[in-house]
Amino acid sequence: MMAIEQCYRNRFFNPAEYIDGLIYVSQFAKQMHEKYMPELKEKRNIVLYNLADKILDAPAQKTDRYFLFFGRLSYEKGVKTLISAFKDMPNSNLKIAGTGPLEDELKDYTKSNNVTNVEFLGYKSGKELTDLVENAYFIIVPSEWYENNPMTIIEGYAAGVPVIGTNIGGIPEIIEEGVTGYLFTPANSVDLTRVVKAADSLPAEQYSNYQQNALSFARKHFDREKYYPQLIGFYNQLVK
Repeated sequence: MMAIEQCYRNRFFNPAEYIDGLIYVSQFAKQMHEKYMPELKEKRNIVLYNLADKILDAPAQKTDRYFLFFGRLSYEKGVKTLISAFKDMPNSNLKIAGTGPLEDELKDYTKSNNVTNVEFLGYKSGKELTDLVENAYFIIVPSEWYENNPMTIIEGYAAGVPVIGTNIGGIPEIIEEGVTGYLFTPANSVDLTRVVKAADSLPAEQYSNYQQNALSFARKHFDREKYYPQLIGFYNQLVK
């Protein structure tokens, strides 16, 4: 039904005819739109990543080493692959914050495989979530479907926390391999295990570099003080 609707719309009421410019949240989103609607290439456009609410001056001092996933517990987020990877790394700890339709299944999988280093925290928000993010060693984004510009990565970088993410969609745009984090193959627990082990064995000085690189990336791309002039400048171009 959606395909029929799109074909009808593009033929008889193509929205591209009525648009002066577009704001994309990732280069990936831009490429995908232009792939299926080539006429958008002729429009004015800009890529503006999502914003961070606050960027820390320095990373928090870590009191507990853990990897963190936070988000919806659903198939496309790749959480089962994540748990499978940690099943083979009993000395690395994973905290999972969030709820969703796969919550019971994931808990049963964890229990039946005797995975003792994975902790389900349930839904977290506000200061509880902020503290979890700021104190995490690495944040992991194991998505198996396309993501555009995940807020989990933005919030991690803004706190000086490096990120491990899948090499899919807009994620590799904002994870610099070996600089702000690591990339791995989607739905591949073996590859994820490799990457987590590499992260877990980082010397303190090298890990500190990852933290500072994450903050630098956030200041360059996610700072609202820099976002506003770009946004208004783009609007001003369209009205000239």
